[in-house]
This record gives sequence, structure tokens and C-alpha cells, in this order.
Amino acid sequence: MELRSIIFAFFIVFLPQLSLAAINHGVLVLAPIITASSGLPPEAVGIIGGLSGLGAVWCFAANSKILPCLGPIKTLAFGCLLASFALMCFALELGLIGFVAAFLVGFGYAVSAPAGSMILASNTPKKLWGTLFSLRMAGVPAGGAFAGIVAAAIVGTYDWRLSLLVLLLPCISGLVFLRLARNKIQLPANVGSFSFLSAFNPRLFLTPFLVLARVPSLKTITFVSIGFAAVQGSLFTFFTTYLTDSLGFSLAVAGMLYATLQFSSFAGRIVMGIVADLIGSPRVLIMILGFFSPLGLFVLTTLEVNNPQWLLLLKCAFVGSMIASWNGLFLAEVTRVSASSDVGESTAASTFFTFISYMLAPPIFGIVVYNLGYQSAFILVGGLAALSAAAMLGSIVKTNWK
Repeated sequence: MELRSIIFAFFIVFLPQLSLAAINHGVLVLAPIITASSGLPPEAVGIIGGLSGLGAVWCFAANSKILPCLGPIKTLAFGCLLASFALMCFALELGLIGFVAAFLVGFGYAVSAPAGSMILASNTPKKLWGTLFSLRMAGVPAGGAFAGIVAAAIVGTYDWRLSLLVLLLPCISGLVFLRLARNKIQLPANVGSFSFLSAFNPRLFLTPFLVLARVPSLKTITFVSIGFAAVQGSLFTFFTTYLTDSLGFSLAVAGMLYATLQFSSFAGRIVMGIVADLIGSPRVLIMILGFFSPLGLFVLTTLEVNNPQWLLLLKCAFVGSMIASWNGLFLAEVTRVSASSDVGESTAASTFFTFISYMLAPPIFGIVVYNLGYQSAFILVGGLAALSAAAMLGSIVKTNWK
């Protein structure tokens, strides 16, 4: 493969990933203001996070009606346009409209996973998948850091709705690059015609189950990802709310710490991807991160308003690197075990179940917080991550035993 094609393939995937992440995380960072402006209680943040997850789950279920028909480039452009439109709907400050917008943001965000995996699998060498998939997923915390910086810089000084406009800038640049680079890589031929309404057939929810049955190697890594997603989804959804409502931080400081969380996740994903390629497998690293996730949650509980800034930044950097650096390893492993089948469809199917966890974990986390407090909620999701790590350990032992 030519280096030029590899570079184009990477940035075609990376820029939409970053753009969509900026929108998705921007909604979570601004969630306390969004809910307050719409007359909703703080716990409604969990509903917004859950509906965003539902939108993603629906998109993964409907992948067979989107990706094969549009092709990966147009699918990425479709996701950027849909998420951008949904983001601007939050400016209306209407609770019900905001709930629909959250669903559409999640739907648009989700198209990046199967489309991106298809492009990288077809245009990059397998020996670099750990690095490239992790670099690609580093676009998620990079977008989240951008969202945190935007919130910290604008909220309190200007109208918070200005943040929504600024969050669109990466998406605009990403769409321009997709337009210019669409003929620089190998792409599969489109199959059939796209119909937006056909993507909302409830029967499509059977597809991920059928794919997992057809590609049995997907089951273990899919199960493992569920616990990881519960921790990350709950943390990112409630991070700013936890800091402002429970610990007494200002939203500006919480936004800065959220950006730190994302920056550390960005660096962690790159390092983990490189290490995975050096050792030849991401599975061991996935297991280690699973056991370190509960430790990251414990460190989160030690944050205090009177901590010096350097200590707050250090703690949040540790939390981000332990809890949110597994995603690229997960997608690389999914692509590896499904290389003999449709990579896009297998990625959509596996990530379908991952995002069910993203969808359900924030509302459940919110219920536990409301009734028992944050400590109990952290113990719950931390236990799920440890269980996932144990499952991966069992799989590694079983494979080595054979």
C-alpha cells in the first residue's frame, strides 16, 4: 500500500471522528446549562446521555440500510450534517426538542465507527491497525477537549449558544476535506439506493444479533466492551454535573478539567495503539485497562475544590488515561476477528451492543446517584469494568492453553 493512500485514508476517517465527537461531547459539557435553560432538573442530563446512546444504537442497527447504500465517504458526510443540524436545535431551549436533538446527535455520531473501520481495513496494512485505529479514536477525546475549551472560554462571558456555533467549525472543515479527498482511496461500490425512512424499521434491531451469531469470535470482545462503555459513558455524561452540583466547582473550571480528561485520553489512546502493535495484540492491554478503570473512578472521588490546580489536572489526567483509552484497541480487535467477513457490518453489530451500554448506563447511573449517591454509582460501574477485564483474562488464558 502506498504511504499517500494510507495518510489520506487516515485523515478521511480522523477528521469526521473529531468533528462528531466535538458535537457529541459538547452537548454533555453544556448539559447543565441546556437542562436548566429548558426548565429541566439536573438529573435530566442522564436522559440526554441515554437518548444520544439510543440514537447511536439505532444507527448501528440500521447500518445495512445506510453504509452499503451511501458508501463510507457519503455516510461520514451524512453523519456530520445530521449531527450539526441536531446541535443547533438545542438553542431553541425546548425540553422535548432537546430530547429529539440528543437522539439525532447520537445517530449522526455513530456512523463514524463502521464507515471508518471499513476505510482503514481496506486502505491500511494490518500490522499498523493498533496504531491507526487508536490514532483515529484519539479524535474522540480531541473533539471532547475542543468542546471543553469552547465551554470554558465562552460560558460565563458570552451567550452559551455561541458555543454551539463554534462547535460546528470542525464539522465544516471535515466536510470540505471529504469533498476534496473522496477519490484518493479505494472504496467499495455502493449497493442499492438510500432511504432515510428505511433506516427506522424496528426489524433492523435483529441484525446485530444475527451478525454476532454468524461471527462467533465477536462475542467475547463485544461483552468486554459493555463494561468499559458503562464506565466511560457514565463518566463523560456526569463529569461536569458531578463537579458542579456535588463538589461545588464552577462550570468554567469543570470544563477545563473535562478538557484535561479528554487530552489524557487522547494521549493514552495513541500510546496504547503503538504498544499494541509492538506486542502484536491489543487484548492484553484491554484486560489491564479494565482492572485499572475502578482505580480511575476512585481517584475521581478524591477531587476537592481546594486542591491546587496542578493536582486537579494530574488527577483528571490519570482518570482519562485509565478509563477512556480502550476504544481504538476495541475497534482494532473487532476488525481483526471479523477480517474474513464484512468489516463494516461486524463493527456496527459489535458497537451496537457497546452503545446499548452507553445508552443505559447514564440513566441507571443517574437513578443510583439520586437514591444512593455518587459513591454507590461509581462502585457499580467500576465493578462492571472489572468483570469485563476478568472475561478478557479468561479468553486470553483459554487461547494460550490451546
